[in-house]
Amino acid sequence: MDPQDCGQDVVRCTLCKDAVAPMYCEVCHIDLCKDCVVEHLSDTDGFHKVVSLKQFLLTLRYNSVCPNHPTKQCEQHCEECNVSVCGICVSSKEHDQHKKEDILKILTTKKALIQKDLLEIKKSIYSKYQEAAKNIPIQRADVRKHSEQVIAVLNKQKQALHTEIDTIVQRMMTEINEMEKQHTPAIEKQEHAINKTMNEIKQVILDLKSLLETSDVGLVCKYKSKIEEFRKLPPKLKIFLPKVSSQKINRKQLLKQFGLLSPLFIETEDQGYTMPSPEADSSPLDRPLLDVPRLITDIPTTGFEGLYSVSCLSDE
Repeated sequence: MDPQDCGQDVVRCTLCKDAVAPMYCEVCHIDLCKDCVVEHLSDTDGFHKVVSLKQFLLTLRYNSVCPNHPTKQCEQHCEECNVSVCGICVSSKEHDQHKKEDILKILTTKKALIQKDLLEIKKSIYSKYQEAAKNIPIQRADVRKHSEQVIAVLNKQKQALHTEIDTIVQRMMTEINEMEKQHTPAIEKQEHAINKTMNEIKQVILDLKSLLETSDVGLVCKYKSKIEEFRKLPPKLKIFLPKVSSQKINRKQLLKQFGLLSPLFIETEDQGYTMPSPEADSSPLDRPLLDVPRLITDIPTTGFEGLYSVSCLSDE
């Protein structure tokens, strides 16, 4: 980028957050400062390939062949068309009035977004869906247990009332079984929805990993985050199961004294929250102000007739 026309972008170390990162791990897809490189390479849990960030970005630029002009390299990305463009494309009428960004800046930003989405899905969202899936068998067992308890109460009354209440008992047992049959599909429907979403998340994880590893610049630049679709967890079923209250036997008022089953009632209960985006935790407004300003880095601005702007890649 031309420093006289554009902001000076500073890439920070992913690990320590403060130091400028001149290095990049192609396996873990993180930016590293010189001090953190040693610590990162000492990790024996996996293989690492650390190269200079400049070399990595140059490699990406080299692979950014213009789809419309195969002999040209893409140098910018048209935000309105969401497509990488070369110098010929930029000068064409098609993109003349469109906002364009330097392709290396777009690549760095998109890679960071992909990495962030992947980490959030793997470490947070998917685990919540796993917990929701584990609750399904427990819920099904509770319904079965409660139904058995209600039937036991009915049987106890049946033994006390003998043949006079056989018909009533049979009718109410049938009602309970019918309620259970109505409730089971509701649980299975929720289970199917959760499993379907979990399968979609698994596929998204594979797709995001593929995007991190691909050298197809156009494909990466076209990436649109769909993580908001998974942040809201499925509602939790809240069940109001029927109960039977035992009463003193009175032949004349047998039906009234026996009691009636409360109707089956099923509603969905929201689990209380939608998982916040990690950006909410790192908002500058939530951070305590420092009594003494802390200098992170110096950005040289001398040697230019007029400084247009200064910008960074993130709020970190």
